[in-house]
Amino acid sequence: MITTGWIRGVYPVRSVAEAALERGDLFVMEEDARIVGAALINQIQVDVYQDAPWEFCALPEEVCVLHTLVISPKVNRNGFGKQFVRFYEEYARAHHLTELRMDTNARNELAIVPTVFNGIPNVQLVLLEKHL
Repeated sequence: MITTGWIRGVYPVRSVAEAALERGDLFVMEEDARIVGAALINQIQVDVYQDAPWEFCALPEEVCVLHTLVISPKVNRNGFGKQFVRFYEEYARAHHLTELRMDTNARNELAIVPTVFNGIPNVQLVLLEKHL
């Protein structure tokens, strides 16, 4: 069973993608003319990032954040997630952003921050970072 910790109708919802499309920070991955993945890449840090014990101090203008990465379960385990993260790193470098940040549920932990996240209660938000 594939699980993300997301709740249908709470997060993510259509308006999240529409707002990202409007801002120009919604990215999709295609293969054979079909969308196999999508994510938001921007500098918007969620509020709990402020008190996180990041290893590298960074000004907001130095940070690039990957949000809401999703790979279609129809193509899962084909390396698309790794390719998307590699694109994210390249995007950050091209825009002279030196700190990469993302979060996920409880794996690969730097810190786990309990929070209500985008309307989802009792989330254990895992914070990740990479210095370029």
